Amino acid sequence: MRETLREAWEWLINLPHRYHGLMLGFAVWVAWMIVGFWRMVLLAVLIALFYWFGRIWEQEGSLAGIAERLLGFLANRRRPRDGM
Repeated sequence: MRETLREAWEWLINLPHRYHGLMLGFAVWVAWMIVGFWRMVLLAVLIALFYWFGRIWEQEGSLAGIAERLLGFLANRRRPRDGM
């Protein structure tokens, strides 16, 4: 039994991070479904959002890289443009 659980855990850990994001999105959706409302639309949005998050996580390699990328994007948006 322990060996089967260990193999399952290793399989899960070795999946690409986009699938971890997909599973996390699905778990959030299940929690939302218990509370109720916008079922199918919310499912699609959450799964797409967390799939996207998982892909970025895969590219950056860490959550710190994602935060740095997001903060850099926000900092560039707030910078005033020359001549305006």
